Amino acid sequence: MKKKKKHNKEEQLKKSDTNQTAILNAGKRIFDQYCIVCHGTDGKGNGPAAYRLDTKPTDFTADPFKFKSTPYGTHPTENDLIATLKLGVRTTAMLPQLQLDEQQMYAVAKYILSLSPKNIKRGESIPIPRVPENTPLLINNGERIFKTYCARCHGEEGKGNGPLAKMLVDYKQNPIRPANLTERPLKRANTPERMYRIISTGIEGTPMPPFQQALKPDDIWATIYYLETFKIKQLTSSNKDGMGMMGRMMGMRKMFVGEEFKGMQIDMAAARALMMGNMM
Repeated sequence: MKKKKKHNKEEQLKKSDTNQTAILNAGKRIFDQYCIVCHGTDGKGNGPAAYRLDTKPTDFTADPFKFKSTPYGTHPTENDLIATLKLGVRTTAMLPQLQLDEQQMYAVAKYILSLSPKNIKRGESIPIPRVPENTPLLINNGERIFKTYCARCHGEEGKGNGPLAKMLVDYKQNPIRPANLTERPLKRANTPERMYRIISTGIEGTPMPPFQQALKPDDIWATIYYLETFKIKQLTSSNKDGMGMMGRMMGMRKMFVGEEFKGMQIDMAAARALMMGNMM
């Protein structure tokens, strides 16, 4: 009886390994079809289109996953990568990959994680605590925190023009500018919950550090409430963004901004899926 149980367990493990291999193989096929033009054949961010982009593609072999729910210095979850596939990264060439279904997104997320260093531990998602009531006292606390921790990069008015702004580089020594927090859309923090996550976890591969240990949850919410007091400007596209006559005629000027038009030229499959989604 014991021998039969052991045999069944071995068969289950073999089946699990086979399934994982099939998922990774499927993920690689999807990656090769849609991702290598920017991220490169080995996932190092050196694809043939990378030179065109101001926001450089991520090098997955170096593990600087920018947008995730897990603590700084840990791997993201598959769902974190799926969220980036679904949402894209606004103002950059990374478009939502709506041509992929859920299974395909999961497979390519697993494959991308397989490219990252094996010595980095897997992280657990940081919970988002309750939102406190917005009060003048909370906003005043948020202003104090912002001026203490954030203004040196983001500037006193949040316009990305702090005294350190011109000196900053990313993990590959490419120049990088702090976000202008008075403009929308931001790359990812376009809801209070996403902003909370980014302040907590930081943005790896950039000078944006995590504040999970330095600030209490109510302090992070206070900072978010203070940011909401800034006068917000909605970004629009100009012809220099490569929109073209067709884009202007279809009303894309308000829909797509920054390098998103480069993304549409580079990633036609994602561009078609995105356009179909916006027209439905």
